[in-house]
Amino acid sequence: MNGGYNINKTKVTAFVLTVLILLLGLICSGCVESEELESITVRTYLEAKSENDYTVAARVVESGYMSKGYLMLTWDRVENVENKDITNITLNQTVSGNQAVVIANYTETEYHPNSNTVTGAKPVTKYFGLENTEGLWLITVISDEPLPLGASTGEIKKTPIDILTDNAIFILPAAIALLGVGIYLNKKEKAARTGASGAGSSGGAGAGVTMLKTAQIVKFVKCAPSQMKAGTKGTIDVWVKNFNKQPYQKLTVTAVFPDTVRAKNTKLKFGALSPGETAKQTWSVKTSAAGMFQIADVTVTFTFGGKKYAGALGPIRIQVA
Repeated sequence: MNGGYNINKTKVTAFVLTVLILLLGLICSGCVESEELESITVRTYLEAKSENDYTVAARVVESGYMSKGYLMLTWDRVENVENKDITNITLNQTVSGNQAVVIANYTETEYHPNSNTVTGAKPVTKYFGLENTEGLWLITVISDEPLPLGASTGEIKKTPIDILTDNAIFILPAAIALLGVGIYLNKKEKAARTGASGAGSSGGAGAGVTMLKTAQIVKFVKCAPSQMKAGTKGTIDVWVKNFNKQPYQKLTVTAVFPDTVRAKNTKLKFGALSPGETAKQTWSVKTSAAGMFQIADVTVTFTFGGKKYAGALGPIRIQVA
């Protein structure tokens, strides 16, 4: 253990790349020409009206001017919005501080109530007055006649996103630097994983240990529990056979026992097994309750041909009467 800080490189890499993506997204959003927020507000209203969605429309209309209930009543009983579509929307806005006027030109198509037959289509021009409060544009008036642009009553409150976008040119170098750091950390992390995989280290087995799959271990290690009754002693025999032409060295088998199955010694030391040799050792256990239990993390470690190997068996299931 050293006195420094332990840095989780995976988390650092993920954090750096996430921040980078957000910064680049903000920068790009400032570079690409898009519809102004005033016009977006009006477009949202008109598209909601075309879909007869007064819930969405009410979100962009100042509630003191038109409430959700007022929109629903007017659209259903006066304007017959359900049978109309709004298409070909074009918008132009004029802004003064926190006041704006948006001129909307669109086509309104009306359909027969009981079919999809078009009964009429006409061009429409509407004038929308908007006010920005706390960074949000809301519609405050809708008129068939041109509207004067009201005098500004305050500056538009900028959101954190607005501030970042306005300073995108200054953020760009930092974003590029973060990209370099992210790529470097990502490569370093992958290299570390590759090295760990090549060394075969896993589950605390240690560096320089080659991990074997369960299917390989079960070919030469077998476990056989005896019949057991609660409150009495039982045994679990562990058989190992060396099918190879070189000896196994320092072979051990360890396991994790549940509280209801207690073993005096959880590690069995087989030591060396010559080619073709079969050896048996036994766990002596005592059970305290009836039922089906399992002994987990049965791990086999040994040295073969000068190399260290390790692997795990599946859990040993024992039935206690």
